[in-house]
Amino acid sequence: TMDTFMDSSWYFLRFADAHNDQAALDLTKVNQWLPVDQYVGGIEHAILHLLYARFFTKVLRDCGLVSCDEPFTRLLTQGMVQGMTYKNPKTNKYVAVDQITDVTQPRDPETGDPLEVFYEKMSKSKYNGVDPQSVLAKYGADTARMFILFKAPPEKDLEWDDADVEGQFRFLNRVWRLVMDYGIRDDVTEKPQTAPETLAKAEKDLRRAIHTAIQAITEDLEEDYQLNTAVSESMKLSNAIGDARKSSESILASGVYREAIETLVKLLAPFAPHIAEELWQSLGGTTSIHRQPWPQCDRSALVVDEITLVIQIMGKTRGTIQVPAGADKATLEQLARESDLAQRYIGDQTIKKTIVVPGKLVNFVVG
Repeated sequence: TMDTFMDSSWYFLRFADAHNDQAALDLTKVNQWLPVDQYVGGIEHAILHLLYARFFTKVLRDCGLVSCDEPFTRLLTQGMVQGMTYKNPKTNKYVAVDQITDVTQPRDPETGDPLEVFYEKMSKSKYNGVDPQSVLAKYGADTARMFILFKAPPEKDLEWDDADVEGQFRFLNRVWRLVMDYGIRDDVTEKPQTAPETLAKAEKDLRRAIHTAIQAITEDLEEDYQLNTAVSESMKLSNAIGDARKSSESILASGVYREAIETLVKLLAPFAPHIAEELWQSLGGTTSIHRQPWPQCDRSALVVDEITLVIQIMGKTRGTIQVPAGADKATLEQLARESDLAQRYIGDQTIKKTIVVPGKLVNFVVG
């Protein structure tokens, strides 16, 4: 009988040709698939499984059974899920939350001693675990996934908090309503117009939000696996779509709005695959959303036509104005002088000095 470490040290090689009953490995298939692009595991793997896996791979390489030198190309060591924990510091006994009558001032139900409250790695012995089935029954799998991904970077520990789970549940419900309220419209442009001169300001702003999200989420997925910020970017895009709809009801018939809705669902698919699939079908998708091409960033959409310029009088902020993004210092000063804010707060006073910080502010020194 072989130790389990024996099998766990080369299973990834067998996966390349798992149904082969003539040999342990098919060199052609193993060399096609190996090395593994991404390994995800706990910190305890670093000194055990991953080390043994390297030994086995190198021995098999020397035997001519594989050609790769290393079994895994990249490693992501994920953090642990921690739960709220209640402990009696006098007895070192852990207490389950359902035995506590007042969680604001928790006490040991047997001794009456005040309990320590802190987050710790979930464990049956510490009574701080969360039943996955109860979470799935109440919120669904997508909400659980979204919470875990959003709560902390993958390599950090996360603290399970029902309030944060509720937050992701509400977000997915907002996305659901946003898409379902949009539906399939006959008055929508077949392809969104992308030339800046053909778009209204609301469309330009929305398209900028679309492609900002595409760029950010793509980088988060391809480079550092910053899944929490990727989820955050999808929330920003959802807010931008909601704001665009509030600002102009006619934008619903715009091809840019449809682009925004479809892009949001596509960007959400890796994180909430079940909801994204249903929403895609509601938009008229005939094949799975997971077979759709990933959205590509149009960098021309990221160009800003206007920026917000802060107007200060004697160093005190009095408001902001919108100015052309490429305006030089002289133009910015002129626009600031002619603004209603300057007229209102300077009045008959003499401007002794003007400080212009391009792209940021204009400060008038008066006397």
